[in-house]
Amino acid sequence: MMARSVSGLIPLFVSLTAILVVTPSALSSAAWATSAPQNSPPEVVTHFTPEDVARGRAYMGGRYWLFAGGTALRLLALVLLVVTPASAALRSLAVRLAPTRPAVAVAIYIAMLVLAFELLTLPLGYYAGYVREHAFGLSTQTRIAWVLDRAKAALILLALAVPLGSLLALLWRRYPGHWVLPAWALAGLATILLVALAPVVIDPLFHTIQPLRDPDLRQRLIALAGRAGVSVDQVYEMDASRRTRKGNAYFTGLGRTKRIVLYDTLLAGSGPDEVELVLAHEIGHWKRAHIWKGIGLSLLGMGIAFWCGARVLEWAARRGAFHLAGPADVGGLPLFLLVLFVLNLLSLPIQTGISRHFEREADRASLELTGNAAAFIRSEVQLTRSNLADLVPPRAVVWLLYTHPPVAERIRMAEVFAAGHPSGEPTGGQGVRTRP
Repeated sequence: MMARSVSGLIPLFVSLTAILVVTPSALSSAAWATSAPQNSPPEVVTHFTPEDVARGRAYMGGRYWLFAGGTALRLLALVLLVVTPASAALRSLAVRLAPTRPAVAVAIYIAMLVLAFELLTLPLGYYAGYVREHAFGLSTQTRIAWVLDRAKAALILLALAVPLGSLLALLWRRYPGHWVLPAWALAGLATILLVALAPVVIDPLFHTIQPLRDPDLRQRLIALAGRAGVSVDQVYEMDASRRTRKGNAYFTGLGRTKRIVLYDTLLAGSGPDEVELVLAHEIGHWKRAHIWKGIGLSLLGMGIAFWCGARVLEWAARRGAFHLAGPADVGGLPLFLLVLFVLNLLSLPIQTGISRHFEREADRASLELTGNAAAFIRSEVQLTRSNLADLVPPRAVVWLLYTHPPVAERIRMAEVFAAGHPSGEPTGGQGVRTRP
């Protein structure tokens, strides 16, 4: 019943995405511009022009539909693999290619599955990541460079999916009915290792990341971290301008790989006060242990999802459903992934709600540390314009998809902070203390 009702909605989403893909960007932009909300929040009216509103709505409006289309496409692919003999046929092909080596056959099956999904999503990914980004003047990347990045990402996915999927299949065979706990522990360990190693292993494959070159700004930022009680020996900058005109910064890594990285586009388009504010925001994440909290919540969700996936696989094996040869059949991997995919979609509002809470905490921490609400607002305005953010996003979209509070809310928070701290002084050298 579930697969039948879901598959009935999927063609609608795919059709809408196909219409979007073949519609010229200029027509799409014009349509959003004419429908731009007239009752914008006062923070938007004060700091942005009607053109900013229309342009952000044109860009992000299309991204909302692309998210719906991409989600529907992946969901449709998983449903078809589950309800048709397609997964069993792939498994049989893998066995024929390695008839005497079951482990190799499993690896071949998983690799074919990953490559099939990459090929399926490639056209939509190319439109969203290359064609549309160029249409809005955001991308600086050549077509060849985009293809190389996509190929590298696919190879990294293969390098992760094949061994982890093979280990999962091994646990299915070795511990039938009892594989959830060791699989969850394995997935948790892999998650922590990936977060720790990504800054030094994966990120350099796509970007040149080096210590911040401006010595005066570097010392200013390190002094800021010192006031927050955070030991930062180095702040990094990344050559994002090779790919995009968007500005950004992020906090990544664990332990010795922990670092704050600033886009060179952010450095080029912002003054020292604004850069300091962005760093203070990232320090807020650091002080509040948001990465560790995020990992903990991910592990909790993963445990629940694995348990549900195991129950569905057991039910399907008992019923002989979905062309499964038994509970340890690797051909059941798409069914397991479908359960995880649906649960992830259902929990998306919870995930984004928690993320927005973390971002509000980091915003507040940045204001308490610097006391510079004016720089906070200038930074928000600059980043909004460079990233073409939706200034008046639909509430349902915010609830479902937004990992950060809308721009108007963030500016309003800074204005309220400024009203309560007219001196503009930080609220103490340790203004971003972790809650007890």
